[in-house]
Amino acid sequence: MEVTITVDDRAVRALLDRTPSRIDYAMRGAMTDATVYLLNQMRTYPPQRAGSAYKRTNMLKGSWSRRIEGSGTDLTGIVSSNGDAAPYNRLVQDRDRQARVHRGRWTNTAQDVAERSIGAVNSMFEARLRAVIG
Repeated sequence: MEVTITVDDRAVRALLDRTPSRIDYAMRGAMTDATVYLLNQMRTYPPQRAGSAYKRTNMLKGSWSRRIEGSGTDLTGIVSSNGDAAPYNRLVQDRDRQARVHRGRWTNTAQDVAERSIGAVNSMFEARLRAVIG
């Protein structure tokens, strides 16, 4: 006795053929989500000190930008501050170089934001990939 099973795998093959472009789409979307999220955190100022006569220029906020390089699964998201626009950026938002006057008030240093955001960024990628792959 002989039993023959024929599997029609056209649907699976079609899905696999579409997968690379769908993954690229999901990865780019997630990287956009993540860099916008991080950028917004870096641009957030703490409340101004009560009684302070200092007038904020928002130059530091404006110095922050984001960009995405690469494609597919080889993407790099970059959120950075332009030192020409705000040469004092490291004295405010770099935990290792932060001036004493900013410690404890500017808690959105690059390092703090990166550490606090790992879970949220991972969730963004997971959600985008689940949406296109299932």
